[in-house]
Amino acid sequence: MNFRRFIQDYFTFTRSERKGITILLILVFLLGVANKVVFYFEKPKQIDINLLDSASSRLGRFSDSINQSSPSRKLFVFNPNTIDSITLDSLDIPPSVKLNLMKFRNRNGKIYSATDFKKIYGVTDEIYFKIEPYLLFETRKKGAFPGYQNHELFQFDPNTATDQDFIRLGLSQKQIQTIRNYLNKGGCFRRKDDFLKIWGLSIDQKTMLTNYIVIEDKRLTAPVKKTVYEKILIDLNSADSLTLKQLPGIGEILSKRIVKYRDLLGGFYSLDQLHEVYGLNEQTIHQIENMVNVDSTKIKKLDLNFADMKALSKHPYIKRDLANKIVKFRASHGNISNLADLRNNMILNKDEYTRLRPYF
Repeated sequence: MNFRRFIQDYFTFTRSERKGITILLILVFLLGVANKVVFYFEKPKQIDINLLDSASSRLGRFSDSINQSSPSRKLFVFNPNTIDSITLDSLDIPPSVKLNLMKFRNRNGKIYSATDFKKIYGVTDEIYFKIEPYLLFETRKKGAFPGYQNHELFQFDPNTATDQDFIRLGLSQKQIQTIRNYLNKGGCFRRKDDFLKIWGLSIDQKTMLTNYIVIEDKRLTAPVKKTVYEKILIDLNSADSLTLKQLPGIGEILSKRIVKYRDLLGGFYSLDQLHEVYGLNEQTIHQIENMVNVDSTKIKKLDLNFADMKALSKHPYIKRDLANKIVKFRASHGNISNLADLRNNMILNKDEYTRLRPYF
């Protein structure tokens, strides 16, 4: 396209067109100036002082009415069992919690501790920690449980205690029945914690009774039954599942689990590792510990310099993230000549180093 021709076609005006454009530009300029100048000549209207005072007065009365209808709430010391609804309303906690507290009390419920208050529906952790310092409860007689004022505390073995003993200790018939059901199904209390886990015991009861529970260790007092298995000595690092089945308490499932776990480890270096076999309990281990041994020379070593992350993470003592750290350390520092290199560079902690040392 000819540029000169383009200019002539679109930017060339006649004499009358040029006059019209000039007049239009002058009008636009004058209107813009007038829009700015007009405000200098306009006078603002005078404010009606009486109308302003009337509006201010109405706003003040409205503000006062709001303050009177919504009294300020705050936290103060109160007893959740005795506080009345009016006083409760002035307490700075959510209305839903107040309503649920009154419903609980109307059902003859009673709160004995701050932990019990936390169980009220709607009490979140945030509400609980804010209100807990302000909770007040009646002082109860030492050793008294709700509904069991006349009782005595004495040492007892929950495995052999009679129903009368439990009644003397302040337990209810329902709690005693729960204990009997557990024992009748073959259960046994081996530690204090086992008894304290019984369903239905209150926190106060657990606190009171814990120092009076004395459980006899039957393993030390019961006579050891002599069996022909005591003469067997089996090497855990070479025995197959059929050989392990000869041990007392070791059936087909446990024997296979021992062999599978041994193969994952690369071999046992201590009898204590039997505690890591799923389903193998303390009593069975105690039974067979004099019938087995471990030959540590048969442990299969794992090469830290050539095993990839997948092979390393298959070992029970090496999790995937640890295997990843070992591979990255090896890539940046070269061959690992000693497991202590990983410990000194904070790849392994003390416990990991001790457990893994026999395998590398």
